[in-house]
Amino acid sequence: MVLPAILLTLILGLIPMFTSLGWSFLEYDLLRIQEHGTPFVGLENYRTILSDDRFLRSIANTFLMTGLVVAIALVLGLVLAHVMRAEYRGRVIVRVLICTPWFVPPVVAAAIWAWLLNADRSPINSALMDAGLIESNIRFLTDSSTWGPFSIPLLSVTAVRIWNGLPFVVIFLLAGMQSIPRDLYEAVDVDGGNLWSKFRHVTLPLLKPILGVLAMLLLITGIGHFEINYIMTGGGPNGLTDVMSVYSYLQAFSFFRFDLASAAGGMVLLITGVISVIYIRSQLRNEDKS
Repeated sequence: MVLPAILLTLILGLIPMFTSLGWSFLEYDLLRIQEHGTPFVGLENYRTILSDDRFLRSIANTFLMTGLVVAIALVLGLVLAHVMRAEYRGRVIVRVLICTPWFVPPVVAAAIWAWLLNADRSPINSALMDAGLIESNIRFLTDSSTWGPFSIPLLSVTAVRIWNGLPFVVIFLLAGMQSIPRDLYEAVDVDGGNLWSKFRHVTLPLLKPILGVLAMLLLITGIGHFEINYIMTGGGPNGLTDVMSVYSYLQAFSFFRFDLASAAGGMVLLITGVISVIYIRSQLRNEDKS
């Protein structure tokens, strides 16, 4: 049973990854491959993308959006995990509603929200206008105005990514909360503590390891995230929602530069690898101290 699993991992994971890394050191332009072939160019493709303003912007957008997803998802996750853990009438319905976004594939979620946020036919805009909250349509996905690094399309796509991934965070944290002995909370009650005291002195300290793992998972998956960004905006408008994975896809399938696409993928792999190594080393140091 182990050998088939290893072969499947090699075929679907490692072989494509190393093939792509190999292409990043070649001139692999499909429009010129018959004339020039695929000569070895070393690090030239990496120099090319690192001098491309759009790729540099995609790096900034990747970290900005991923940072927002991690921070907001963890905070909301803690709140909703408490809501799911509490005992009240209708708790089952609330739990189902909180978990529903997790059952929606990212591709489907992106398509649904792209329709909901469409400026011309947006039900959200219609509802806001009927309520008298806005006078004209908000261009959730096409407004090119910015406030520093932020824009309406970037925040809209980020919100959808949070919505789609939040149930995973909530369930993870709920499992951690349910493993905390109730005796600890009762001890806080005896000392006259309130809900904030329970959270600060019991829940948060005991959930720190889980929060660290969740933050790491969200960070790594967020850096390589593709579906929602591409389907909702295609990286637009004007590159405001462009991330590294979308940049790589467009280089490959719009401009047929598989060399630059592979180099961009190599940068994603390098960044996630460095972050993983830093996290693992910090965890090992903490274990040695304890």
